[in-house]
Amino acid sequence: MLELILNTPLFYDIPEYLQIVTSHGFLESITLGHFPIHPIFMAILWGLIKFFPVNLIAILFGIVSVFVLSKISKKAAIIYAILPAIWIINTNLMVESVLLFFYILATYFLLKQKKIWFLISIFLMVGTHLEAIFWIPTIFFVPILLKKKVKNKEFVKWVILGVIVSLLFYLVLYKISGRNFSGSTEQAITYFSSGIIRMLRNIWLAFSTGFGGLTAFVLGFLVIKNANKKEKIGWAIFGILFCILAANWQGDFMVRRIAFVGIILSLGLIRYLKKWWWIFAIYLIPITVSNISLYAKGSPFALSEIPRGQVLIQTHYLAPFTKYDGTILWIDGNDMGAIDDLMSSGKRVFLTKEAITAPYRLLVGNNYHITSLFRVGESESRFLFKKYKVSKYNNVYELEKFSGKASESAGEPVIFYGTDFASTLSRRRVNYGDLGIWIWAIVTNHKDPTGWIYKDAEGVWPQI
Repeated sequence: MLELILNTPLFYDIPEYLQIVTSHGFLESITLGHFPIHPIFMAILWGLIKFFPVNLIAILFGIVSVFVLSKISKKAAIIYAILPAIWIINTNLMVESVLLFFYILATYFLLKQKKIWFLISIFLMVGTHLEAIFWIPTIFFVPILLKKKVKNKEFVKWVILGVIVSLLFYLVLYKISGRNFSGSTEQAITYFSSGIIRMLRNIWLAFSTGFGGLTAFVLGFLVIKNANKKEKIGWAIFGILFCILAANWQGDFMVRRIAFVGIILSLGLIRYLKKWWWIFAIYLIPITVSNISLYAKGSPFALSEIPRGQVLIQTHYLAPFTKYDGTILWIDGNDMGAIDDLMSSGKRVFLTKEAITAPYRLLVGNNYHITSLFRVGESESRFLFKKYKVSKYNNVYELEKFSGKASESAGEPVIFYGTDFASTLSRRRVNYGDLGIWIWAIVTNHKDPTGWIYKDAEGVWPQI
């Protein structure tokens, strides 16, 4: 537990947020940060970081979220608490750690018909992240699942008012800080450039790794068998909203963007499974336990012992966490051309394993990032192996100049597989404890690579 509370936060936006709130006043802090600035989140972080470690803030919000949800359904709160995606969000502080709490709060006040408190919750949701606007319609599906009558039309008016007030709040902050909405253009371009096939892959991976590989099939069967017409329409709308958000791939805790699924999913499973709900809880527990084991191994960002004052090549994914007494070159940066000059000046150049596999400890990286162990592909660092001689140095690689004609096999991937059954799935997978994933692996005779590397300019490869 101390590892969770005191360890370096894994979400790589947090160092930026911490720098802002620890070096600026309250009003400045809520206007700073990258698009869309997250003013309510920054306000909360500015106050709480003075008293609590970063990850403890996430844990506290997670505990309160489970408590509020238990007021709606105690059994659903249990399922919710052990969903892998929810556990990750509630142990790593990110915007969604706070947003999810306000979402549950808004749901609770809708069910209790508390209009003013509902309005405040909506304002806090949108003020935490503009993405919350997509989440709001799903709140009105909860009374349908619970078979509770609420005055939906009246509360829709309060939603509209809450969103308008929130948007005006953003406009004021953007005006006084001199910012613009350029960040939205960048995100839109990223979203629409994915392509339909990759979007479908993203949707499946986000749901299956965040909520269980068998869950979609179990829930689909239960909805078809037990849901009435009104509920099926609700599930269809819910599914569309989920797909819109899940289709976007980004190299971070991807599943955080669909965290709202946890509440509806928990309530739906409790509703349709009835007295058998505990069986599903038993299915989920090993998945979350396998995630906990990743933390127990210590910090994933610890740098191997290499000589000081030399050159380190690292992936940009670990930029906020990498400290080295020397020159650092980022794989996606424009300064990679400086390698030859640095070598000529007598500097030794080291390359981390992470710069090859581009990892991010839990939901991306060595679990299923497109440049990871799970999906051998065109790593951003592949060009280095085509040009330089690569040798092993402790737990990293060292690059050396290579003269002459490079081998025809330079840059070819070399993949390593385990020989025993236990290595069928990598323990670094976020869904290692998922029975559904094991069934899939056994049926398809699938094996995860235990490692991979490229052949260097000489046509040889070092294995770590």
